[in-house]
Amino acid sequence: MLLALGIFQCSHSKKVSSNSNLSAYAIDSTKFTYYFIEGCNERMKGNIEIAEKHFYTCLKINPKDPAVKYELANIKKANNEKELALKYSKECALADEKNEWYQLLYIDCLHAMNKFEQATLVYSKLQKLYPFRVDFYEGMANEYMYAHNYGKALTTYDDMVSKFGSNETFTLNKIKLLKALNKKTEAELELKTLIQLHPKEVKYYTYLAEFFQENNENEKAWNIYKDVLKIDSLNPMIHLAIADYYKNKNDKQIFFKEIKIAFESPDLAIETKQKILASYYQLTEENQSYKQEADELCSIMLRVHPDAQEAHTIYADFLYRDKKIKEAKDEYEKAVGLDKSKFINWNQLMYLEAELNENQQLDKHSSEVMELFPTQSTPYFFNGIANLQLKNYEKAASSFSEGIEFVYNDNPLLTQFYYNLGDAYHYLKRYEQSDKAFENALKIEDSNSYVLNNYAYYLSLRKSNLEKAEKLSRRSNEIEPNNRSYIDTYGWILFQLEKYNEAAIWLGKASKMGTKNSVILEHYGDVLFKLNKVEDAVYIWNEAKKAGSGSIQLEKKIADKRWYE
Repeated sequence: MLLALGIFQCSHSKKVSSNSNLSAYAIDSTKFTYYFIEGCNERMKGNIEIAEKHFYTCLKINPKDPAVKYELANIKKANNEKELALKYSKECALADEKNEWYQLLYIDCLHAMNKFEQATLVYSKLQKLYPFRVDFYEGMANEYMYAHNYGKALTTYDDMVSKFGSNETFTLNKIKLLKALNKKTEAELELKTLIQLHPKEVKYYTYLAEFFQENNENEKAWNIYKDVLKIDSLNPMIHLAIADYYKNKNDKQIFFKEIKIAFESPDLAIETKQKILASYYQLTEENQSYKQEADELCSIMLRVHPDAQEAHTIYADFLYRDKKIKEAKDEYEKAVGLDKSKFINWNQLMYLEAELNENQQLDKHSSEVMELFPTQSTPYFFNGIANLQLKNYEKAASSFSEGIEFVYNDNPLLTQFYYNLGDAYHYLKRYEQSDKAFENALKIEDSNSYVLNNYAYYLSLRKSNLEKAEKLSRRSNEIEPNNRSYIDTYGWILFQLEKYNEAAIWLGKASKMGTKNSVILEHYGDVLFKLNKVEDAVYIWNEAKKAGSGSIQLEKKIADKRWYE
């Protein structure tokens, strides 16, 4: 329709007085149609810049065409170019005042520029064209409200009621406006009218009670609640409203009693219970005195909704926060058993299984999640981690390689994929692929001390490119100078480079940090031997033996008092 409109206007913008003029007109019309269609096609493909160029070409051919200006206004609006969007939307709206889409776009652009009163004038035109479109009246009222012209907004709602009849939305919006205008008597009357029209609708009573509470008329509010309890004493929303009443009176005991009554009802939406428990979660972060209440509400929800995954997940959140990792993991497992469609619950389950080092279960569950959510990256990551721990290195490498394709805008995670892939390839003795994976990790995070250390250590084990290993290891120690593992790596690389005096300093430092470590002690003993301190070396090797198993050569080193590679 818009294309036809543009061509129609183009065809009437020139007088054809000769064959040459007719020919020129035909060429221009054909070019206009071509570029307009191309512009629309490119816009639909998402090629906005190309589309914009095509529309500007159309505008050069026919500067007055409203359809082109409509397209340009939409593009400018999407690009947050508010001034230009307003310019083009205004021009197309004025060019065709009967086109509602042009008018609505013009209203949107006015609204974006905070020109709310001007927007109401456009709505006024639309109301004349479409007198039975209630949305145009509501739109006008909203613009008046944005302009803080509550009086005119109220008048608009009165017009709507007289024209279309009363309904809940109109009445509630009128009440908001009456409150804003401090017309309390009129607001109260509207609420009472709602109750008279719907005497069995509980929520209208609670609206009135809340209105009284807002105006510190607590006795009137309580009388309303008593009336409501006579109508429907089992309605959980009533008890929540009463709970709120007692919260305002700072009566915590009755407040919690009413919350519990509401929670006992299976009719109270699980989402509402979740929101209440979420507020308790925040409260217990700041004040542990609420913890018992939160636990009790979780218990009630689990009993009333045993088959709702939401009940198990919110309880799991509390358990995890209390460092009850195993119990939290069990609740997440129940949640995914009840509903397999919630990826967030699977993600939490996998995370906790990894934290608990339950690698068999992690392998099983992550494999299932890879099938359920094949484009999510974390199940591939967790599957790779599980299989690294289980020494299924081929499977780990496969999961990491495949999962990398699904990491978007998350460099820390991508780095973890690459360096764990490097680990997997190292154990598979695919050293070239391992090095490449570590290089890819460093391209993303060149100051990641863990990557620098592990890459350097693997190079040292293979005695490959030791000069590079030394640079990588030195850099990791500069970033994290008190990490015993990194200090040991650097000392061992210096040992491989036959820089024994320097190696002794670093390995000696590492051997004195923390609890005794057999690998570090054995390395220190090796360098002492190379410095011809044989007795000291044997003593340290014995200390390594006491600390743990050590290498397969350790016993032989001690027995023969000499170093074996």
